[in-house]
Amino acid sequence: MSKAKQKGTEGENEILALLHEAGIEAHRTEASKESHDIWMKHEVIIEVKFRRAWHLFGWIRKIRQVASSDSPWVIFAIHGDRRSKEGREVGRVAVFDADFAVELLELWSAWNDHTAERHGVSNDDLIGGLQP
Repeated sequence: MSKAKQKGTEGENEILALLHEAGIEAHRTEASKESHDIWMKHEVIIEVKFRRAWHLFGWIRKIRQVASSDSPWVIFAIHGDRRSKEGREVGRVAVFDADFAVELLELWSAWNDHTAERHGVSNDDLIGGLQP
């Protein structure tokens, strides 16, 4: 396996572990059969990029071609040089289609409202407790 493929596999496994820790059913796809990196229940298209140089617009164009118009997608990007200051500061991020991001924010907001109401605290107290 080439060094680049090995690094890509490492990134996919890292994101897969993150999803599993959150209780999300997902698995790596077979490179020869799928056009994305990780399969997730509910047909969310997931790509993982573990690179020093990010080509975000090209990645977005490609994932939009793979996803149907109503399929949500996410790109997990991991900085390829974690030893560098920039790599440590950037770490890993997720990029979503704006419509999907708004849906997630609506759900997160509703969950916070429900949780705050159930525990008799304000949203500000709840959200403040979630921040590092």
